[in-house]
Amino acid sequence: MSIAQPSFTNLMNGSEIRSYPCPTCYACGSLGESLYEGLGDKLFEAPGKWNLRRCVEYGCGLVWLDPMPFEEDIQKAYASYYTHQVLSDSSETLARRVYRCIQESYLASVYGYQLPGRWIHGSLLGALMYLYPGGRARTDFSVLYLDSKPGGRLLDIGCGGGAMLRRMDGLGWHVEGVDFDVEAVGIARARGLKVHLGSIEEQKFPQESFDALTMSHVIEHVPDPVALLRECYRILKPGGHTVVVTPNARSWGHRLYEANWRGLEPPRHLHIFAVGSLKAALRAAGFHKVRVSTTIRDTNAMFIASRSLQRSNGYDMRARQPLITRAWGYAMQAMEWVLLGLDQEAGEEIAVVAQK
Repeated sequence: MSIAQPSFTNLMNGSEIRSYPCPTCYACGSLGESLYEGLGDKLFEAPGKWNLRRCVEYGCGLVWLDPMPFEEDIQKAYASYYTHQVLSDSSETLARRVYRCIQESYLASVYGYQLPGRWIHGSLLGALMYLYPGGRARTDFSVLYLDSKPGGRLLDIGCGGGAMLRRMDGLGWHVEGVDFDVEAVGIARARGLKVHLGSIEEQKFPQESFDALTMSHVIEHVPDPVALLRECYRILKPGGHTVVVTPNARSWGHRLYEANWRGLEPPRHLHIFAVGSLKAALRAAGFHKVRVSTTIRDTNAMFIASRSLQRSNGYDMRARQPLITRAWGYAMQAMEWVLLGLDQEAGEEIAVVAQK
């Protein structure tokens, strides 16, 4: 086996992210075709220029970095990453309270979450969510597509500052998290959450420890996704579920915005999956009961960011967008929902629920 040589492109001008050639598809071993060349990090200013390849096998569809960063240098791409920030809670208004009641009724009827002291469980309010497909997609994601399991053990991999952990804890799960970002872990621990620092493999969890494992926008950051999924399979209880949410390489947004699509995010996104390549990775890890779909959950934000990257070569994730921009984003989300009726792989994200 030959030793990968550093790419001098990403060592020039004081850059510290070393990389190595990666011409073949991680998922199926096929050669990749050049997709984009010379992309920089427009979001968080990580050093280097990066190329992307796409698998020539249509049934796979994986997109990946070539050159690929060395694993020991990847952390340098996260120096100003958004998980370092503490996000404040939105102020409570009458409209938000009404909307929350509709969401809670929906979650009670679809996922079985019994929220204490609420009259909504027998109401028909939840049916209103079906009138707003974008809101329904976000509400499904808010419980990571998991049915209620009071007292069940849940591990959120790549938990960041712990927002999802707090949410699931409030819904009756016994939660833990793991993240390699020191600052994000500190924020989560300051919130009173049980969060481990490092990779999931480093934690040495006992076999069959958890009822549910969740990964939202994590697997695309991982050098060896199948190894991660195998560890998930090992520590998952029989009948338990692993949830994976990740950008979709075949989304409508990617087709429209190409190299400016927000889901690319070089050099942090190492592998950008399509439905076929993600199914193959799950099967290789031992999962054979897999429910997969693409979703419009984050379409509005993805389109707003992609258009900004195309027009101004940058995007400030912290800035509040003008009303007309937000309205345009929701209109594009509605259009993508219509398109999903014709093309089930058009959604901006892939959402997978895999059962052991």
